[in-house]
Amino acid sequence: MAFRIYCSALITDGHRYEQRALVVDKGQVVAWEPYEPELLARVEPPDVDARTYIALPGMIDLHIHGGFGRDMMEGTPEAIQYIAQRLLRHGVTAFLATPLTAPWDAIRNCIRAAREVREHGSTGARLLGCHLEGPFINPKRAGAQPPEYIRPPSIRELETELGELMSELRIVTLAPELEGGLELTQYLTKQGIIVSIGHSDATYEQTLQAIEHGARHATHTFNAMRPFQHRDPGLAGAVLLHEELTAEVIWDNIHTHPAAAQLLVKAKGVERVLCVSDGTTGVGMPDGYTFELWGHRAIVQQNAARMVETGGLAGSTIAMDACFKHCAAALSWEVASLLCAANPARALGYEGELGTLRPGARADIILWNPHTQRVEYTYIDGILHHFESETAGDSNSVVNLNL
Repeated sequence: MAFRIYCSALITDGHRYEQRALVVDKGQVVAWEPYEPELLARVEPPDVDARTYIALPGMIDLHIHGGFGRDMMEGTPEAIQYIAQRLLRHGVTAFLATPLTAPWDAIRNCIRAAREVREHGSTGARLLGCHLEGPFINPKRAGAQPPEYIRPPSIRELETELGELMSELRIVTLAPELEGGLELTQYLTKQGIIVSIGHSDATYEQTLQAIEHGARHATHTFNAMRPFQHRDPGLAGAVLLHEELTAEVIWDNIHTHPAAAQLLVKAKGVERVLCVSDGTTGVGMPDGYTFELWGHRAIVQQNAARMVETGGLAGSTIAMDACFKHCAAALSWEVASLLCAANPARALGYEGELGTLRPGARADIILWNPHTQRVEYTYIDGILHHFESETAGDSNSVVNLNL
């Protein structure tokens, strides 16, 4: 049965439309209908009265390692499902599981668990595949990646270690300047896997070579990469200048200063930048909470995750709703929705299906409260997912209003 969601405004694809009802049927957005608030006295079920909320397309996180006290590198479907359920509260309706630099058996376990969740269906945000961040990265730009497990780029090693699990890879982060990096870039591109330049000390010229070999993405821009200087523009300069590369940004105002994030958007345009959380186990956890990255301890301090040994950043403690808020505060809700929904969808090839509320798209919808600046309700395929708590032991229930 079709139903309508009456909202104060609808924001999608960089535009805002006032007083719209989204018509949802069989898990899809089928139409928008304008309405006159003064003529709509009452909304009757199964229609939804969301006239105090803004409807937005569900957000898509292409770079997330864990959250809420759990890590995807636990290598179990249960861990990934736990995280996926709690992402709904933050408006995330789709994501890529992101294994990091670690022993190959741990990477395989993570990807295998992700495949099981993808094939059998997530109980929370939908899983679209995996973003392999490492181990083919530059030790000079390792960041929080465990240096003892970094490997030189190798097609043979990747094929040998992952085998048929390579079919789950949607993005691979690597350092193309290393020996074997350009060959691996070209190989992955031919396999239909997006090559993202990251944890890299590539010069400007080496980055251009990587683009020529197929690289099309940049991992958490400005972080763990050769910086921009006026006589040495480096990897960061190439990301700013060349439209072939889509640029990730961790817009938490910690990894990236708001001015730097705005500079990135202005340099590349609103369609070539996308927000990622780079969320770790520490997402949603209190100050003082500690966790491990393969033998290296990290601690949550003042809304950041930091390595105990070095004080360096160890991923983030935010989810995508925080990126949305920071971007909206600096630019607009319309631009924030592009960076958090439409652009990630386009990068993965889901334009028109995900990250939008255009008719024909999947009904992955979030209702945003403009007064509290938070997600109030999240729909996936037109089904409302009700969330209670992020603490262990509490479960998310699903309410189907399309009956």
